[in-house]
Amino acid sequence: MKATILQENLSKALSAVGRIVPSRGQLPVLANVLVEAEKEGVILTATNLEMGLRISAGGKVVQTGALTVPARNLAEYMASLPSGNVELSVETDKLEVKAGKAKATFAGIAASEFPVMPKFGERGEKNQLTSIKRKVVSQIAAQVAFAAAGEESRPVLTGIQLVREDKKITVTATDGFRLSRKTIGVEEEKGAERALILPAKTMIELSRMVGEGKKEEVRMEIIGESNQVIFEYDNVQLISRVLEGNFPDVDKIIPTEFTTEVTADREELVRGVKAVSIFARDNSNIIRFRVSEDKLGVEASAAQTGESTDEIEVVKKGEDMVIAFNYRYVLDYLNSEEGERVKIRMNGGLAPAVFVGEEEGKEADRIHLVMPVRI
Repeated sequence: MKATILQENLSKALSAVGRIVPSRGQLPVLANVLVEAEKEGVILTATNLEMGLRISAGGKVVQTGALTVPARNLAEYMASLPSGNVELSVETDKLEVKAGKAKATFAGIAASEFPVMPKFGERGEKNQLTSIKRKVVSQIAAQVAFAAAGEESRPVLTGIQLVREDKKITVTATDGFRLSRKTIGVEEEKGAERALILPAKTMIELSRMVGEGKKEEVRMEIIGESNQVIFEYDNVQLISRVLEGNFPDVDKIIPTEFTTEVTADREELVRGVKAVSIFARDNSNIIRFRVSEDKLGVEASAAQTGESTDEIEVVKKGEDMVIAFNYRYVLDYLNSEEGERVKIRMNGGLAPAVFVGEEEGKEADRIHLVMPVRI
């Protein structure tokens, strides 16, 4: 392998794939980045077996070839070099890097040891090709992904369910204590014929990938034979596994009728929750909402640190009531909401509450459900 590439291009690509490299991989080769010199230029690939990232970094290739080398070491070395051309060459299982008078040699592992990953466009009979708007990707990552579970005890809950029907996509995530669901309109009826459950981490990484881009469409290919999906955007391909299992039937727990509804200014509610959370942290993160007349009281107390109360003016419909929540679940939602006002719909202190954003008198296209805490 022999190739020449700009230092800034290679360093930027290494920084991106480095997010995928596991700190403790199941195999030694997973700590490496696959460096390939192909006709189209230098290609870098990293994977943690659940997600993979492939980036075309450009460059001029004299001789094709491939080798895997330690991702962290190569990235740190490239970042230390001045801008300009960098020469890459491989002899047996070593990668030699030259930049002006600087020179380094990295011991590697053969490319044949690196996990084989599908490439976008190598379509099989069962593959499905569709597209998704860049803006939609960002909305899913910001407004839905945070509600997915962080632990692996129930792997399906670490994912986001995407269901496409007619001209809409319904996106749902839940960790069993809260739920976020967004309905997104799409222009074409054509698309994936089945529901997909993708890891929340995949959608967050995809959002980063498209964040600075200019293209409006992200191409998506579902690999039927290997139960994987590939997203392509500009010079980057993100490969992810599709989670297997039955996603909870959340429709059964989302209430459609309510005994109490309050409408509050979102920023005021954020301020109130943050203020009392100082005391909630010492009492299992519990805060109380006390609805009375046209006021929403926000309260928290802890035996060792004290107590705090705040009061927010609201528009109330229905009954007075008291309900308790984990404040983190409420604050996560409020910080992700774009609307100026928020509606909270409740059925007493023991039933799940539904939060809906409101802007310019129109409800948002998503709901957030939080399970109450018994007090």
